[in-house]
Amino acid sequence: MIATELGIIEQLIEIYYKEEWWHQEKKSYTQAVNYYNVLLKKGNILYYEIEGRVVGYVEFWRINFEQWGKIVCHEKIYIDIEDISNGNICYVTNVWINKEYRNTDVVKTLTLNFFKQNYRCDYFVGEALRKKTQPIKVFKRSELHSKLFTGG
Repeated sequence: MIATELGIIEQLIEIYYKEEWWHQEKKSYTQAVNYYNVLLKKGNILYYEIEGRVVGYVEFWRINFEQWGKIVCHEKIYIDIEDISNGNICYVTNVWINKEYRNTDVVKTLTLNFFKQNYRCDYFVGEALRKKTQPIKVFKRSELHSKLFTGG
């Protein structure tokens, strides 16, 4: 692992422990290091940094229908051995933007890069934490009207 990756992982872990209140159970430090290392190696995390400081990121898994079924039924997915990079369902597992940067180009840049990287997916799914009903949101690619999907 190169030094910059280690620095990114350390920052992501710090954000995970200090900023992300919505996780019901936190991973151990070793588990968190492994998790972010796998995501970085597989290309399943996008982050935005300013002067070496992570100010926003998006985690996602490109999974298949069987894996999505496991998630909905609260079964374990082993991201280090399962293919989370080639499915036609893009599952957004986490999004975090530093409060200071929420009304800046950070959101726009992460969104643009997210759709560019996942343009082949047919479905985009995630959990809407602030929703009391229908917490799982599913969007078909065909329903997302965006210039990002024209021509890939």
